[in-house]
Amino acid sequence: MLIVKIKTLTWPARRYFIAVCLLLSACANDPSANPQRAMGSQWDFDHQLQYKQTKLSDSSYQLEVIPNSKVSFERLSAFLLRRGYQICGTYGYKLALITGVERFDYPRASPNLIMPNLTAKLECAIEK
Repeated sequence: MLIVKIKTLTWPARRYFIAVCLLLSACANDPSANPQRAMGSQWDFDHQLQYKQTKLSDSSYQLEVIPNSKVSFERLSAFLLRRGYQICGTYGYKLALITGVERFDYPRASPNLIMPNLTAKLECAIEK
């Protein structure tokens, strides 16, 4: 039905209609409209790993570290501690691991196991 109506439009009206459709679709995909999605995947060159940072509220964040075969679990967890200090600006923050904790026997028991992302919730200390 819409295609039939577009065919009946004159050429300048078609161009205007297409331009309006493109502008509306561009506004619908604005990442700043949703702060949960504003921060995509990022790369940390010091630790050689990829991570996602999501702001949950003014003082809490969710950090998700994406593991690869080159980075050990120790480096992933050290990154979480350092990133927590960078975000909060001081010690006294709370870092709770949600998923991705590695047991010491994983490499021997399951050599081909694909580890989930190391996900943690970070809560900065609120000064009174």
